[in-house]
Order: sequence, then C-alpha cells, then structure tokens
Amino acid sequence: MKDNTTDIAQLISDYLCFMIDRKYSSSTIDTYDNVLARFEAFLCGHHINIHHIIDQNVLDSFYQTIQLPDAHKVINGFIQFLKNKNLVNFDITWPDDLQPIFLDYFNFYQRTGQANLKRQRYHRKVLKDFNDFLIKNQNSINDLNIQIVDFFLEENKSKRSMKSNKYYRSVLRGFFKFLHNECGILDKDLSSQIVNAPTFNQSNPPKFLRHNEIKKLLNATSLSTSKDLRTNAIVRLAISSGLRPIEIAKISLDDIHFKNGELTIPVRKGRNPVTFPLPESTIKAIAAYMVGARPQINERRLFVGLFKPYLPVSSDLIQKSIRELMRKANVPGTPYCLRHTFAQNLLESGASIFEIKEMLGHDSIKATKNYLHIDIKLMREVLFDE
Repeated sequence: MKDNTTDIAQLISDYLCFMIDRKYSSSTIDTYDNVLARFEAFLCGHHINIHHIIDQNVLDSFYQTIQLPDAHKVINGFIQFLKNKNLVNFDITWPDDLQPIFLDYFNFYQRTGQANLKRQRYHRKVLKDFNDFLIKNQNSINDLNIQIVDFFLEENKSKRSMKSNKYYRSVLRGFFKFLHNECGILDKDLSSQIVNAPTFNQSNPPKFLRHNEIKKLLNATSLSTSKDLRTNAIVRLAISSGLRPIEIAKISLDDIHFKNGELTIPVRKGRNPVTFPLPESTIKAIAAYMVGARPQINERRLFVGLFKPYLPVSSDLIQKSIRELMRKANVPGTPYCLRHTFAQNLLESGASIFEIKEMLGHDSIKATKNYLHIDIKLMREVLFDE
C-alpha cells in the first residue's frame, strides 16, 4: 500500500464492488457511496490512518460531523468487510511506556494467532500488566526467570477468576515462546515451566455424547430450510472431524476433496495441519448444503450467511447452530462436547493418545488428556480379558 489516501480510496472501492457483486440495489449502493466518500474525506482531513478507524472516539467524531441516519450502518458494514477479508490489521492503542518487545510480540500474535478482536484486547491487557509489573520491580526482559514470572502470576491472583488466571498463563506461554524461538532473547524457553494449578477430584469433567445421544442429535436435524441444511452440515462436520468452531468457520471450498472423501485443514491453532477422512453421510450433508442452501457467490469460505451481503460466518454462529440443535434434540452439553466426543470415539476405536493429539491439533499430550475419559469397557478388556 502506498499512502493513507490511496489505501482508503482503494478499500472503499473494493467494498462497493463487493456490494455490487452481492447484488445490492442501486439506491443502497448510492447511499453507501455517499457516506463512505464523506468518511474518506473525514479521515484524510484529520490525518487519521486507516488502521485506527475502529477507535470509538474517531467514529463518534465522524458521526457527529456527518449526522446522517445511515452512517452507523454503513461504517459498521465497511469495518466488518475489512475484518472478514483481512485487508487491514486494526491497531489497538498502547501506553507510551510499553517496551517495544511487547508490541513486536502482539504484532506477531495478530499475524499468526487468528484470534478475534476480543481476544486480542485481552492479550493486550495481560501484556500491559506484565510490562507494568516489570517496570515497577525494575526487572529486565533479558533477566527473566521463572521466579519473576511466578511472582507476577501470584500478584492479584485472588482478585482474578480461575479462568482469567488460566488465560494469563496462556498469554505468557506464547510470549516466552516468542522471546526464545523468534527473538533469541531468552536462553531457555520459560513457557514449559508455567504450569496450570493442579485440580483434584474434578467435579465437572469434559462431557462427551454417548452413541444414543449422537443418534438422537442427528435425528433432530431437519432439511426443510436453508438454515437447516447448513446446520446439518456443520453438526456432521463437528462430529466426524472434532474441529474447533473457529476451524469449521474457516473451512474453504478448496479444503474439501469430494472424490477422495477428505477434508484438509492447512492451518490450525497448534500449527499442525491435518487431513481428515469424511464419512459419506458428512460428504452428502455438505453437498446438500452447497446445492440447496449456499448462495452462488464469489466466496471461497464454505459456510456463509444466508442473507445479503453473504459474509463468511463466525465461530459464534457455528456454536450457536450446534447449541440450537442440541436444545431441540434435548441433548445436554455444549458445542465443544462434539469435539470431546470425537476424541473419545478415537480412543474407543483403539487410537493411541499420540494419534488423537495429532487429530485434535494439540501442541502437547497434556492438553489431549484433558479431553479423554476413562473407558470402562476398554479397561475390562485389558485387565480381565473380557
């Protein structure tokens, strides 16, 4: 990209072409063109970079200036378009005293983490807290050790929820891997020394569905509407692949090999690409959705909205679709139960924990163990030869 003015003009042009491709009416496109032209003039007149347009102060100032009823809808649609197409990395503001290495890691995380804006903001909070801690205690990045990290994690631990404390540890693991592997700043990778608090007598273990519950869930699917066809394809994919909702949302038409009955996921959370064999029922469900429900648009993502502008769906919609069907079928649990079910089915079929780890896309065996339950039937076969 050449300069800010060119960037904004080109992005607006791309968005309007996108609307034309989605067959918006001429009057709607004219309205959007008018608002976006004023938005471009506002940004350039105030020397605001395109990366800062999600700043609420910037948006409020523009809305007060333009005072048009459709302005909010137009700008929200434009921003959503930029996010979905990954055309702009939106900047998240940082304090002036932040050490540059934290910003370097955050930019690295944005490029490789595939996290939504909410998670990026939480990452920013943890990194800022750790930066402030190091400044307050006069600790240098180069001199970090596990004692300093433990001291930071213990500070205000009681004021944070168990889930928040777990997330703090997760963010720091990623940061220390970056310092060691990408920057060579730390001689040792401290991420392996940050362990979660042990849990004993877990009262709420991960739930998986029994075979009768899976059958009950699939029998509840209806194929009468476009939404039903999409939900049926989503649920069958989740059961037969164990993919995370975000991974299902990101499936491309290019990832599905109908002739071989396979699905390839090139980029995963654990950086471990994988190819899944898909059962015939899942292949048919995907084909039925593509023929009977999916809009005929120039978009490579498999799952898209059913109404204009037909944008790729989010992981939230994937979870919502699964949750609604589980409620309809009166099957208790959450969307992630289908991932746990996939793992448990692999275990029951004789797969090793190492094979299950690869199929789930986990970085460590420990993460995989959390998904598995003791299988009483298998235990009796091994112990008592029954």
